[in-house]
Amino acid sequence: MYIGAYLTGRFGRSQELYVAVNEEKRGRGSSEKVLEHIRRDTKTVIDLQVRECLDVICDPLFAQEDVFQPLAENVSGVRRGFQQENYVNNNVFFRQPLVEKSVPINAVGFTQKYMQVDLVPKDKKMVAILPSPYTLVMYSSITGYAHKENALIDLSILLKREAEHLVKQGITRIQYDEPLFVHKSDLGSLKEEDKELLERAMLICGKVEGATTILHTYFGDASPLIPFLNSLPVDGVGIDAAEGGTAIKDIVNHSFAGKELVLGRVNARTTAPEDPDDLARTAERVAKQCAPKALWITPNTGTEYR
Repeated sequence: MYIGAYLTGRFGRSQELYVAVNEEKRGRGSSEKVLEHIRRDTKTVIDLQVRECLDVICDPLFAQEDVFQPLAENVSGVRRGFQQENYVNNNVFFRQPLVEKSVPINAVGFTQKYMQVDLVPKDKKMVAILPSPYTLVMYSSITGYAHKENALIDLSILLKREAEHLVKQGITRIQYDEPLFVHKSDLGSLKEEDKELLERAMLICGKVEGATTILHTYFGDASPLIPFLNSLPVDGVGIDAAEGGTAIKDIVNHSFAGKELVLGRVNARTTAPEDPDDLARTAERVAKQCAPKALWITPNTGTEYR
């Protein structure tokens, strides 16, 4: 079994980048200046990951305002609404995607334009972060389909095509961000219909040739859902084991044989440093008792939520 580590985003923007973005929005700056800041900050973050010998490199996604923006701005039939929504009650906001027409399922490249793939050394593996179709559909206003199930199917196919396109760009790991599913479970509002929708989505986009796929959950206690998550057709499952309420003692009660386990043990929502010895002991315990195909230590979320 391999035990490794990588970061996951989006990352919080620097103050200098915030200023440049706001200046552009007010007509006092330029998109070129914003891109200059993005590329400089991105290179800094990527260089740090390389220096620290992380197994997989994560683009900090400084060019994105939220996880839905690439699709909503670049896919026909979808646009960004003006209304801002609170992302899983975190005081971090996104503009609601408006799905007003059937989407062209073969549209690709909408994610890559927000990434700085060329700054990653060619000999390094890279992860791309896409929205899970379930969270995407639940947070969208859908008027272009008679039923949300139909929208979910098309959006799942679209994300599968995008993942395949990213593999051609050299990306070997696809992370589907899925915070809402576990959050609804915490609230007691998760229904069988929700499980059916997530399962249907992963049956479409959960396997991508040439890449390892991870369904990464956070913002809630995943422990009662682990058997279901393990049954989904993805290569691995990500669990927030730092703040979401999922205790290590609950995780080690389950076998992850045949799956990769992404353990979000580093709390990205605090500046307090982790104890590396504690992380190592935890990794050893989980590896021994869960027996996953591979075990990865990561932050529980992106740093943008801090």
